Order: sequence, then structure tokens, then C-alpha cells
Amino acid sequence: MSACRKWVLLLTCFLIALTALSGLAGSREAVAQKRITIKDSHGRTVRVPCPPQRIVSVNSDLTELIYALGEEKRIVGVADTADFPPVVKRKAKVGHAFTPSVEKILALKPDVVFGYGGFLKPEIIAQIERAGIPVVLLDCYKIETMARDIRTLGTILNRQKEASAYLAYFEKYQKLFKERTKNIPLNKRPRVYLEGYTDYSAAAPGSGGAQMLDCVGGRNICAALRQPYPKVNAEWVVAQNPQVIIKACSTSVPSGYGENADAMKKKRAEMMRRPGWNKITAVQQGKVYMLSSEIYTGPRAIVGLAYFAKWIYPELFRDIDPEAIHKEMLKKFHGIELKGAYAYPAK
Repeated sequence: MSACRKWVLLLTCFLIALTALSGLAGSREAVAQKRITIKDSHGRTVRVPCPPQRIVSVNSDLTELIYALGEEKRIVGVADTADFPPVVKRKAKVGHAFTPSVEKILALKPDVVFGYGGFLKPEIIAQIERAGIPVVLLDCYKIETMARDIRTLGTILNRQKEASAYLAYFEKYQKLFKERTKNIPLNKRPRVYLEGYTDYSAAAPGSGGAQMLDCVGGRNICAALRQPYPKVNAEWVVAQNPQVIIKACSTSVPSGYGENADAMKKKRAEMMRRPGWNKITAVQQGKVYMLSSEIYTGPRAIVGLAYFAKWIYPELFRDIDPEAIHKEMLKKFHGIELKGAYAYPAK
């Protein structure tokens, strides 16, 4: 074979290889740009990349789920309050969950933004969408819609198998609590006052806290109130005479991962000294409990439910160990050990 023919043959092979590689790159690009249509928590139809390469999540509950599903590498920005798992603190911050900085979000060049349904301001959603970035509103904190939200997130991330495993663990306990309490007559169910993050902010139907109480068979003293998060007062609570009081603790009462129980202990003592509360059955019997916001609602709400169940029906749920459930959950889905104070008194 002449030298000329060899060069022609080599050139032909090179061009064929180049064409093949070009086609492969094109196919990879097509996969990366695959889009699906989903329906979010607010019933909005949104077209999103699947899976997205760059995620900004201002929903801390959803952020925690992304980590649990093993896709944390896709997160480029989070809300200022995102603190679990602890490594999330390394991510870029874009502002408050309800009013994040659009400028900071756009600077991170996300291909999708996740927010809380009902809390992310409409004008902020509009600004982000005008920039060509889809906004998905998933709650990921309400017990009743947790299954739907986890499945939707799993689909978007192309992590359906992992989402199903998480959901199976969650629903195993959720069903157990419902099954054991479903036949208890209303007049036999303990009256419960569930207080939110601020003083006298209650949990009525439509709130995540009220759904928690329903799941474990508690009798919510706010069941007849129309607003999901009504403001009540000392006199009203005294008149309802709850048999169990549960307080959800936010950042103003430090608790959760890496914290101790001192702040919860102090808040409990303060609540029990409220005007007229010495007349309340729950106070008289010492059935006033503090619960960290980390397990009050959200991806680990099943742990909060376990504490609710133990506090409201100690005999019925004698075999349930909330701390053991929490340890297993953290190890199984986050690969970390349980550390901190999440409930007071814990037993």
C-alpha cells in the first residue's frame, strides 16, 4: 500500500471517529436536556429538566430530602435557615425562604428553583420564571401530602427507587400510629393544645401540626377554629383545659442537631408559669412537652409523631422508642449519628 493511500485511509478513519464522537456528545446533551411535566403542591403544571443539574432550594424540608435521596451534589443554593444535614451550611445562601433574593438566585444559574407552596411570594416566582427558570412549589412538611411530594421529587431527580425506600420507612410508622388509635372514641381521646413557634400561635385544621395530631389520634382543642394558624390567648387555653400540651420549638428556642435541652427546659418552665395555667390539667400533671422544629413537621416528622404518640397515649405506645427510630433514620438515609436534643422531657 502506497504512503498516499495510507494517509487517505487514516484520514477517513479519523473523520468517521470524529463523527461518532460528535453524535455521542449530542446524545449526552439530549439526555441532559430531557424535560418532564409535573404537577406541584399547588396544582401548578411545571415543565422541568430531569434530572436538573443546578438546584436552588429555598424549602429547607425539601433540601433535607434531596440529601436523603443522594442528590446533594446538584444543590447550588439554599435558604439562610437551611441547617440539616449539617453539611448543607456549606452551600451558598440566597435569603429567607419566603422572600429570597432573586438576584442571588439568578447569579447561581439554576435550572430549577424549589420553594414552599403557599409561602414563596408570587412576585418572586414571577421574576424567576421571567428569567426562564421553572419554579416548583412542593411542601414536603405536611403529613397528608408527604407521599405525593416525595414521589414528585423522586421523579424530578430520577431517584424513584430511593424515594420509594424513604416513603416506605415513613409510611410504616405512619400507618402503625393510625391503626392503633383509629377506633378510640372522640370522648376518650386526650385533649391536646399544640402551640406553634410563637407564643399562642395554635395549630388548627389545615396546618401541618393539626395533621400530626390527627395521625396519632389526639383531640385538637383548636379543631373548630377556621384559620390554620390562629392566635389564641391564655384565658382561651385555660377554658379548653387540655390534658396534654406540646410546644414546637424554632430558632428562638435552640434545639435539634448539636444542641442541648437547656433552652427547651427553660421554655417549658416559662409556659407552665403563664397566667392561670396552674388550673390546666396538663400543667398539673406535668404533661407539657417541647419538640424541636426539626422533627415537628417535614421529612423526619415520623419521629415527631412517635413522640406525640408516646406523650398522648403512653400505655398504648409503650413499645415505641422515638429516639431509636430517629437513630435508625439518620443512619439509613444520611449516614450520620444522632446528636443533640429533640424533645423535652423526652420520656
